[in-house]
Amino acid sequence: RIYAYKGALDIPMRGTRGRDLRAMRSIDEALTIQDDHLFIEDVDCVALANRFGTPLFVVSEDQLRRNARAFVRAFEDRWREGPVRILPSIKANHALALRHILTDEGMGCDTFGASELAAALRGGVPPDLISVNGSGKTAALIGDAVAAGARITIDAARELPLVEEAAHRLGKRATVRLRLRPDLSELSEPTDFSGDEISVAEATRSYKAGIPTDDVIALGRKAISSDDVDLSGIHVHLPRHRPETGIYHHMIRALVELLAELRREWDGWVPREIDLGGGFAVRRDPTGRLLPRLAHRTELAPTIGDYAEAITSSLRSELDRHDIPVDGLALEVEPGRSLYGNAGIHLARVVNVKREALPKPQRWVESDTTEMFLPDSLIEHNRWNVVVATRPDAGPIGPADIVGISCGFDVVVPSEPLPELDEGDVLAFLDTGAYQDASASNFNALPRPATVLVHGGEAELIKRAETIDDVFGRDMIPARLVAASASKEF
Repeated sequence: RIYAYKGALDIPMRGTRGRDLRAMRSIDEALTIQDDHLFIEDVDCVALANRFGTPLFVVSEDQLRRNARAFVRAFEDRWREGPVRILPSIKANHALALRHILTDEGMGCDTFGASELAAALRGGVPPDLISVNGSGKTAALIGDAVAAGARITIDAARELPLVEEAAHRLGKRATVRLRLRPDLSELSEPTDFSGDEISVAEATRSYKAGIPTDDVIALGRKAISSDDVDLSGIHVHLPRHRPETGIYHHMIRALVELLAELRREWDGWVPREIDLGGGFAVRRDPTGRLLPRLAHRTELAPTIGDYAEAITSSLRSELDRHDIPVDGLALEVEPGRSLYGNAGIHLARVVNVKREALPKPQRWVESDTTEMFLPDSLIEHNRWNVVVATRPDAGPIGPADIVGISCGFDVVVPSEPLPELDEGDVLAFLDTGAYQDASASNFNALPRPATVLVHGGEAELIKRAETIDDVFGRDMIPARLVAASASKEF
C-alpha cells in the first residue's frame, strides 16, 4: 500500500555511505529500501530493532530539520509584510532532544499547561517565542508564564485578572493574545475525526477552546486599558479536520470579519501579530482512513507550500478587504503533525502468526506493540502505512490483521496486504512521529517504548523504555494492607 505514494513524492536518490545507488529505492526523503531492508537515513531499521529492542519509536533528525526549514521557507517566501514565527506544538512530541533540535532551528513553541511550559523552557526556547495556550489555566501556571516572560494566549475571561495580578506582583508587563471563536458555519463538510458525518462547523462549535464571542468585546477593552498587560494580537486554531487548503480560506474570512468588528468596538485597535494555529496534514495522511467513507483515500495531502500559499494569500486579501493594515504584522503558525509526523516511524516485531479457515479465512499477525502505543488508531481513526522492514519487497499473499499485545481487540492495522511472515520479522509503521508517543498509555500495565534519534549513520537513545517499576512507581500501599496480605495463608 505504501508504494502508491512513492511516485507522487518523487524523491531523488541520495548517497548512503558508499552504497550502490542502483540497489536503492526511496520511499521518501528519510526512508529507503537497501539490501532488502528498510533504512531510515543511513541506518538499517532491523539493526535498530536488534540493538534497542521493540516496540520502538524512531525519529529522523534530518527529516525533522528539513520539515522545520520547509515551514520557515514556505511562509517567509509568501509573507513579506512582517515577521514570520513558527511555533511548533510541543504536545505533538514532547521529547526534549527534539525540542532542542527545533530550538537550534530558531523555532518558538506552542504550549498547553505547566508541564509543556517547563518542557519548552528546558528545551531552550526563548520565552518571548513561547505561547502559553489552552483552557483552564491555573494562577500558578499564569504566574510562571509571566515570570518567564512567555506570551499568554487567553482562553477565557477569568484569565485576564489572573494575568494582571501576576504581572503587578512581579513588576512586569505581561504580553497577552486573545484566542477567538469566529463563526465557521460555512464549513459544512464532514470532519475526518468522526464517522458520524459531523460537520467541521459543528465540531468546532462544540470544542471548548477560545473566548466566547459574548465575552470577548468587554474582555478586549479591559486588556487594552490595563497597565499590567500588553494586548499584542489574536489567535485562532483549526485542528486537522480535513486536509484540503480551502478550509483555511473560510476560517480566515470568518476570523478577519470578527477582527473588523472588534476593531470598531475597540476604538481602532489592530493586532501586531496574528497566530493562525496549525492543523496541517502530513503528506501520506493516515487520519480518518479507518472510516468507511475515507478508506479509499490515497491521494497525497497538500504540501507545506500549498498550506502557506492558502493562508498568506487569504489573510492578505481579507485584511485588505476590511482596510486593516498589514505593514509589520507578524504571522505565526503552530505545526504539530505536519512537522513531526513523517520524521518518525514505529518498529515492532512479529511474535506469532495465527490462521483460521472457518467460518471464513482469517490471518492474525501478532506483534509486540499495541494500539495503546499508536493511539490515533482509536482517537483519529488512523490507518497506518506499513512496511515489512525485514523484507520490504516481498509480495503480499493476502490480507491480515496486525494486532497488538493488549487484551483489547487491539487491531493496529486491519486487513493489510502482507507477505508470508515469520516470528521475528520487523514491521515499520510510518508517519508516527507526532502524537503517538505523547499519547501512549500504560493499559495492561504495559511499559511504554523507548525513542531513538537517528542522524545520518548514527543512532542515539533519547528516551529510555519504561520498566515495570516505572509503571507502578506512583503506587503507595498502606502498611495495614501490606500487613494484612502477609498474614494470609493460602
